[in-house]
Amino acid sequence: MIETTRPAPLPTDATPAEPAAPAGTRAILAAALAAVLVAALDLTVISTILPRVVFDLGINAAEIDRYSWVVSGYLLAYLITIPVMGRVSDLVGRRPVFYVALALFTVGSVWCALADGLVALVAARMVQGFGGGALVPVTLALAADLLPPRRRAAAVGAIGAIDTLGWVLGPLWGAGLLGLLGAWRLGPVADWRWVFALNVPLAIAVVATLALVWRRHTTPATGADRAGGFDWLGALTLTAALALANLALSSGAEAGGTRAFGAEANPFAAYRLPLLAGAVAALAAFIVTERRARSPLIPLGLFRDRVFSAANGANLLVGAALIVVMVDVPLLVSLLATDSARVSLISALLLTPFTLAMAAGALGGGAVAERAGYRAVAVAGLILAALGFWRLGGWPQALAYARMTADLALCGLGFGLVIAPIGAAAINSAPRGTLGIASSLVMVMRLVGMMAGLSALTSWGVGRLNAALAALPPLTPNPGEDPVAFQLRQVNFLAEQSLALTFDVLQRSPSPSPRVIAPRRPPSR
Repeated sequence: MIETTRPAPLPTDATPAEPAAPAGTRAILAAALAAVLVAALDLTVISTILPRVVFDLGINAAEIDRYSWVVSGYLLAYLITIPVMGRVSDLVGRRPVFYVALALFTVGSVWCALADGLVALVAARMVQGFGGGALVPVTLALAADLLPPRRRAAAVGAIGAIDTLGWVLGPLWGAGLLGLLGAWRLGPVADWRWVFALNVPLAIAVVATLALVWRRHTTPATGADRAGGFDWLGALTLTAALALANLALSSGAEAGGTRAFGAEANPFAAYRLPLLAGAVAALAAFIVTERRARSPLIPLGLFRDRVFSAANGANLLVGAALIVVMVDVPLLVSLLATDSARVSLISALLLTPFTLAMAAGALGGGAVAERAGYRAVAVAGLILAALGFWRLGGWPQALAYARMTADLALCGLGFGLVIAPIGAAAINSAPRGTLGIASSLVMVMRLVGMMAGLSALTSWGVGRLNAALAALPPLTPNPGEDPVAFQLRQVNFLAEQSLALTFDVLQRSPSPSPRVIAPRRPPSR
């Protein structure tokens, strides 16, 4: 028998050489990360510019259940695409999916800049969200394709950090751009539109970079990928559950179909219970589908682990609380500021300590959690955040900058301390082969919390405001008062009361107040 020569085995202490990353990897990932950051900024950029958008488009300020969809529509679309588009890119390749996602985000940005009404703006924001959300999982998969195994964990962490950083910095980005654009005085076009229009040159720069360095498909679909197929039924049932739940939570604010202050009745108010029932049925169908699917969209077995489930449940609640701060602070400032031109700037300045404290808490919380344990740091963060919210509930009806800054910094520090340990606990409790989807689910659960929190807050707030306005004592015409003058007096009375009552609802009142609140001077236009 003839023996064949074999290469000598490697020494036991030798480390096999890893393949080098393809040429241009850094430039490709840098361009992809830039796109992810811009899309994440646009998720919350609307919060500081929303008061100006509402005024410019002539939207009734009492119809918050409608214009809140400018925020929640983007959130919903962004959320839906994260678990879906990563799998699609496995089947057709990263590059075409990335380019399509960036094109959708760019088209949505242009549409936002040109929108002439609320419906058009909400539709444009959803197109933006579909594109922006798809960039995240494709970039995560792209990093795994291009980098050797030992460098993937750091890259995945950086992508998640960039995406979260964009959510937090969005309000500051919007206010900063408005300040610069207002200083430049770019003609009669409303300056908030330029916030969206500026996404176009940024997208072009990303495409130009990728066209120069991304020469080939880095992730051709494999036989295994195609054999598994795409879980279309899972994607459809998940989308239906999220959409129906969002519609149900944000509707049904008015009793008997009537609305105060001239607001139109919500068209979905009469269907709130059927919408909730449909959401529950769609969720049940999704669970059944995922248990039977050969390649499930979300492996439900991960949630059998108690630590994973608890960490993601906490993450959901953190997202719900986080969106309250990001949306309510600009709304309160718009009610209290006497100069509308400075609303965005004041909102940004107040959110800056919140953002910085949150970043510091996230960095410090991760380090401390390694020594003190995840539970201790998370509980400490929750206590600080709860204390901060309690302090926010006692804000005076005036811009008390020192107190507001300190209270928001306390909230931000608490949120930061919570985010790091609950995210790490969820990822570390997942099996090694599911780290990628576990990381995505941490992000998805926070987004679900933000979407549900915004929808529920909108429905609750609108219901209380409508009840408070409807309970105001009716005005009677003065002797000899002209009908036109009486009607004008009614409008002014409702405007004055709506400002005070809206502040009361956003702040702390346990029940709608039927009393007449002494009017404050409304903000100047």
